[in-house]
Amino acid sequence: MKKLRIVVITCLTLSAILITGLTYKQTIFASQKPEPNITKSVKPKHHYLLVMGHGAGDPGAHGNGTTEAHFLRAKFLPKLRKYAKEVKNSRVTFYNPKHDIVRDTLVFHKGSYKINKKTTVIMFHLDAGGGTYAHGGHVIIHRPIPTKRDRRLAHVIKKYVGLNPAYHGYSYRTNLRNCNVLRRRGIDYSLVEMGFITNKHDFKKINQHLDQIAKNDIEAITHETIK
Repeated sequence: MKKLRIVVITCLTLSAILITGLTYKQTIFASQKPEPNITKSVKPKHHYLLVMGHGAGDPGAHGNGTTEAHFLRAKFLPKLRKYAKEVKNSRVTFYNPKHDIVRDTLVFHKGSYKINKKTTVIMFHLDAGGGTYAHGGHVIIHRPIPTKRDRRLAHVIKKYVGLNPAYHGYSYRTNLRNCNVLRRRGIDYSLVEMGFITNKHDFKKINQHLDQIAKNDIEAITHETIK
């Protein structure tokens, strides 16, 4: 009887040891099990396409010893490129400066016909003319009421050059053929008339503040702050 009791106790002890060991092993394996990969959804960056007006043989407006196409590409474009690299939440690219988007669109049926509909297009120009209202800039908008972006762009013009008194910041036009292609395709756009290349006061202000204008324009377009 005594031997039987010893055998039972021994079996119970071994069972307890075995169960404890299995539980410990399961705990260790559970703690070492890799966590499942959790893929966070990343919001795609909005694409802005910046276009310098004219070019490809079309000089645009003439004034103060230069042309619209040359000034925009040689002077303004490098500064825009510099600040476009600083934004974090947007993707800013530039239309090929060797091309004229209007000619590409209307002659070759490319240009604005090939732009992704989710892209926002911002075009830059310099105005020309004489008379009382031939000074200051404004934004040509794609709908009768300016967007918040249009308002920010107009504020940059007002700050550094001044607004054209004929428009007070904005003009809604439907007679620009390239813009009409964008409008018909449902593409968001703004066309910035920076000021008059034929007005020496406008041109002086643009040159004096060109770096700040480029920085502020990129901020106004993307709604991001560049330090």
